[in-house]
Amino acid sequence: MINAGSRIKNAGSCGLICIIIDLKDSAIVKGDGEMSHVLNPTIFEFFLTYSILLSISLLWEKYVRRSLTYSHGVFLSLFIGYMLITLLLTVQPMSTAERSIVTPDAALVNFEPFRMITLQMQSVQGHWLLMWSICLPVPFMFFLGFFAQGRVSFPGLVAMGIMSSVAIELALFLMNGIPQFPKHLFDVDALILNSLGVFSGALLFCWMETKQWMKDCISDTMSAR
Repeated sequence: MINAGSRIKNAGSCGLICIIIDLKDSAIVKGDGEMSHVLNPTIFEFFLTYSILLSISLLWEKYVRRSLTYSHGVFLSLFIGYMLITLLLTVQPMSTAERSIVTPDAALVNFEPFRMITLQMQSVQGHWLLMWSICLPVPFMFFLGFFAQGRVSFPGLVAMGIMSSVAIELALFLMNGIPQFPKHLFDVDALILNSLGVFSGALLFCWMETKQWMKDCISDTMSAR
């Protein structure tokens, strides 16, 4: 991880995303105005938000749905943590490679397959970006499979994963109109890489789901007490 060691020493002032990995160049932590602080929270702010969301979820499951079990609590803690980290990584500003293909007054879109992948391959940071674009959807497919409790087939899981990826790309593109919010490129290459991750995650989950221990794990985690 690029510069991860030196950033950890300054955990009190450096945002969590800096410590996770330098996915983009150093410009991502500057941002615009107050939005920069929101997109790059400190470790304390991240865990405070995580704790609040987890507490609300656990209280809801325990006192409203009355379905809280230890396994389900662990599942919720992992899911909320994953979603927060994914959100922070997703809303970061454009990388150097993305900015290099953007021209003034042009739409922030790239419909040319493998154009961005080729550019990203030319830098170390780009390799990490490509890796995250493929790996990040894999855990999501497991969470989706657990929520479905085996009632969704492999093609169904893949379709749901790809639709989620497209929805996120569209949402980020539409949010370009929000003042001070980082600009995002609607990138067909991001969809290609995410689809690879979706396919891999769905395939792995469906294979593991054929094992009895996995079926028992899903049943124990998602069933009401």
